[in-house]
Amino acid sequence: MLWKRAVNFYHRKFDGYDFEEYLIMAAVCSIFLPFFCSLAVIAVVLLYLLFKGRLPEIIKEYPKSYYVFGFCVLTGAVSLFYHNWLGAVCAVGIALVFLFILFYRTKVTSRLFELIVDASCIISLFCFVWALMEYYSIVKILNFDFFTFEVVDSPKYRVNSTFFNANYYGMMVEFLILMCVYKMMNVKSTRRVVFYLITITCNLLGLYLSGCRTAWLAFLVTIPMMFLLNNHKKFFIGTMSIFALGAIVLLIDPQMFPRTDSLFEYLGVRTDIWMTAIHGIMDHPLLGQGPLTYYHTYKLYGGHPTQHAHSVYLDPFLCFGVIGVALLVPYFYENGKEIWRLYKYRINVRLFSLILGFLLTVMIHGIMDYTIFWVQTAQIFLLVLSAPSMYFNKYHMQQ
Repeated sequence: MLWKRAVNFYHRKFDGYDFEEYLIMAAVCSIFLPFFCSLAVIAVVLLYLLFKGRLPEIIKEYPKSYYVFGFCVLTGAVSLFYHNWLGAVCAVGIALVFLFILFYRTKVTSRLFELIVDASCIISLFCFVWALMEYYSIVKILNFDFFTFEVVDSPKYRVNSTFFNANYYGMMVEFLILMCVYKMMNVKSTRRVVFYLITITCNLLGLYLSGCRTAWLAFLVTIPMMFLLNNHKKFFIGTMSIFALGAIVLLIDPQMFPRTDSLFEYLGVRTDIWMTAIHGIMDHPLLGQGPLTYYHTYKLYGGHPTQHAHSVYLDPFLCFGVIGVALLVPYFYENGKEIWRLYKYRINVRLFSLILGFLLTVMIHGIMDYTIFWVQTAQIFLLVLSAPSMYFNKYHMQQ
């Protein structure tokens, strides 16, 4: 009986897609593997499209995409000029991910997008199990008791699951929890609601073990906002009650918040990084020096050693300059108009709230970190940001 139900579930979820939609599914699943796997799958998908002669057609579908390709060429050339070899590699990576997103925009449908969100929620549970195994190996090294769930400052002793860095895992958890909230608002059965609540709980524990503190702040804004936009008053009241209870617990015992004892030291290091980044921006305001400019130049300014400027408001200008950032505006402006239409014409307010939640997450988390500039976090972010194409893409409007 159970086997029959599993088979029926498989056919209900996966039948009726074409080969290219299956390619997109494979690419989405690869996001939850180490980053080089995701890049490899994207490369395979693009080689297939190149072989089929589909790439020119896909690029022409979005005229503003030429600005992004111009951005990639420019940032690659600037990186090479300043001998920023890692930056040049990143420029190629940006172009590959962007090409895949354009392909996805021509294929995304409501059914495919809902499957992507569901698959992401389910796979996140496996990432959580991986994080627990990782944490078990850490406590053995540090001689801690497993159930104390103690988190230390050293990056090598913080779990990152399959996401290379604990802070990248933190942002992925933020996105995944918002996906669970998105799904939870549209299910009728109590069993499904319980599943998403369990998934949220597991991801929150994974977030705690990652020691990523900035991620928690975004939830105070994004989750209530999603419930309010969709008129889910009971969920909103429940969420605010949980937040209030959490605030009381933290007032009683602030040490329950991860890595509390190093908070002021953390802010001091961030300030030093930001001042270094500002000096770099002032020296190269127009074009920057390519991706990972901070890592390429921090010694020159005597800055704290790290990969980037830990700010979504500083690092783009440090790396790409005013001209580079301006080249991205036309494409994302057009994308933004599609997103706004979802709400303005009440096409899909629930999807609009999810996208707004993602944007606010990047803006809030981005005050203290730049975790959106990574293969996995950027890819899942752009998949959701591009989802309105299911309503406005010519391929679907003709059907």
